[in-house]
Amino acid sequence: MSYNSFDIMHYIILASVLEPIPEKEGCTSRKKDWQEKSKLEYFLISGVNIGQIFYELSERIKNNNYKQPKLLYDLAYKAQKRSFDNRNGGKINFGIIELLIPIVSTQITTNKFDINVLDEVENLLKHTTYKDVVYHYKFRKIAHSVSKQFPNIINYKVANLFDYYKLKKEELENNVHKEYITGFKRIKKAYSILEDNYEDGNLLEISIIAYNSIIDECNNYAGLAADFICVAIYFYLINHPKAIIV
Repeated sequence: MSYNSFDIMHYIILASVLEPIPEKEGCTSRKKDWQEKSKLEYFLISGVNIGQIFYELSERIKNNNYKQPKLLYDLAYKAQKRSFDNRNGGKINFGIIELLIPIVSTQITTNKFDINVLDEVENLLKHTTYKDVVYHYKFRKIAHSVSKQFPNIINYKVANLFDYYKLKKEELENNVHKEYITGFKRIKKAYSILEDNYEDGNLLEISIIAYNSIIDECNNYAGLAADFICVAIYFYLINHPKAIIV
């Protein structure tokens, strides 16, 4: 199974706009906004906005003969900037951008789209460059400028993103970043629940079950768990393109 750049953009947008709709404890949903700067409408607009950047990512890799380009994370920076277009509110989709840039890149360079491709993301991260690290810092800097929750940012002098994720940081960052160096275990767990429990029209309903199954492992940080659910939904959709969502 292979996908073109429009397909990648399509499933990124779908996952991004679907994730916040169900009623998950501690999160924005169709019935309530978690806080004023995190309205459901902001998530929907941001989810559409970032789709084009993943189209660009796919085209960049295709034009490089499906090999890892010398630079990837300028597109994370660009996606975070683009996420603010046509809306008010705060930081939206930082976590899923950070997760999906290396995940989607690995899918395209390996032509593997099932959940097991997560085992190969580490190799891609090891082959990022210091220039990627610099753009990742710029990416974090934008998020920090609009979010009081975002940790203090430090411009780490490391050779690649894998080395960056291994560094000891503040508690929240350590919890987030361990996903990248431990095989994405929480995303795999969430995805397995979607895979095992899907029936026509119940994908959003079972995404709540998946969320509840990992929230404790995320130290009850709702935003982190929601990011993992978004990625799990993306994996489900791209592997089941004919799935009836609702």
